[in-house]
Amino acid sequence: MNQPTVMGVAAHCDDVEFLFGGTLLKYHEKSDYRVIYVESTNNMSGSWALKDDKPELPPGDFKREKKEYFPGRFCWQVPWFIEMPRRKEEAALAAACYGATPVFLDYPQRHYWNEDLVRIDLEYGAPRPACVPEHMPTIVTAHDHPEEVARVTKFILEEDPEVIITHAPVDYTEEHTATSHLMRKAFLAARKQGYDGSLIFAQGVTAGLYGSFFDQFDTFIDITGFEKKKREVLGKHACQVPFPEKLDIEDIPRGKRCGVGAAELYYVFELSGTRQGLLTEELKKNYRQVRTDR
Repeated sequence: MNQPTVMGVAAHCDDVEFLFGGTLLKYHEKSDYRVIYVESTNNMSGSWALKDDKPELPPGDFKREKKEYFPGRFCWQVPWFIEMPRRKEEAALAAACYGATPVFLDYPQRHYWNEDLVRIDLEYGAPRPACVPEHMPTIVTAHDHPEEVARVTKFILEEDPEVIITHAPVDYTEEHTATSHLMRKAFLAARKQGYDGSLIFAQGVTAGLYGSFFDQFDTFIDITGFEKKKREVLGKHACQVPFPEKLDIEDIPRGKRCGVGAAELYYVFELSGTRQGLLTEELKKNYRQVRTDR
């Protein structure tokens, strides 16, 4: 019998852990699922959070600037060639907690910071950093390129996951939303070629801040008992999440809405009518419960 497989696809390093890290932990540790850990972007843009006033930045002659991104939250701004390798290294540490090695689709983010800490938007005619191939679309438009949809479709067919989990199609950042569009189109193309798995959308971590339209779910996974381990894995992304113990994660309040200790919430795009597996069974059981109770 083939090992059951779940594929988690998120835009950036640490999105996996925030959105569905508990689900992956539960099914990897309790049910021996193979986890396919996918990042859609190349993670070249972002910032470096401060754990102390002297963060662990690599040695070298490069520019950095301390900025206050939110009240009381200070970060370093660093160029892409410092940011990207560190985020990918940390993603590998996190993925190892699920017995996985990260897969990077490496679509460029929509902007980056150059060696002079100038933000460059990857628009028509803009200079591209060395990590971006000349004709590769950014993640924002990759879903509009048939060859890129075909590339991801081929990946789905080769890995044949029981369930694919990705971002919701409406989210607070375009790179999350575009990742969802790419996966939905590739999923539908794979279905036409015989793939019989399921696709579900994870509710965003900030859903409640954007009104009821974002606060949508019709099934869930009970992650009771995995809340602490989820935070520990989040902490592997040290340059993004320096204090995982202080995060206001909503798994317990969301669990109360579902009648369990802690939960990650999902919206079903398609649940397979033929594919069997413990993860699919829980999604279907809770789908019926949520649809009845709400």
